Amino acid sequence: MRRSIRRGRLGGQGGFTLFEIIMVLLLLGVVTYFAATRLFSDDAPTQAAEMELLKNHLRYAQSRAMNSESSWGIKFGSSTRYWLFKGADENTVIRLPGVESADGAMQLDTIQVTPPTGNKIAFDSFGSPGAATTVLSTTAGSITVTKTTGFIP
Repeated sequence: MRRSIRRGRLGGQGGFTLFEIIMVLLLLGVVTYFAATRLFSDDAPTQAAEMELLKNHLRYAQSRAMNSESSWGIKFGSSTRYWLFKGADENTVIRLPGVESADGAMQLDTIQVTPPTGNKIAFDSFGSPGAATTVLSTTAGSITVTKTTGFIP
């Protein structure tokens, strides 16, 4: 009797059931769906993180200006690229903290900034921006730099 049971299993009756195959395919479909939505979505948290990074870079330029005798600022080369500059030469790129690109400029991936008039925000030694109140509009909100105080919300 034992031989007939063993012979029956080895005789081509082993393998997966239809239910097991359907469950594996269903599980692969669910995992693929969530991976694809995370990969190809315009993620609001990513946009908010880039917006905060831009605000921090503006605050960095403001603090550098307050601690030196020359003006510091942010120059926008395009709606997705900006860099730090010092003094009157706004085309000389100074590496921003945390930026690892070869030229030191920051490249935004999920937001596009509408640069202010003149494509720059320069802070004087008191931390105030040189132009009138500056508003940077983006797809994720806006950043307002107040003229007299240099406040960046």
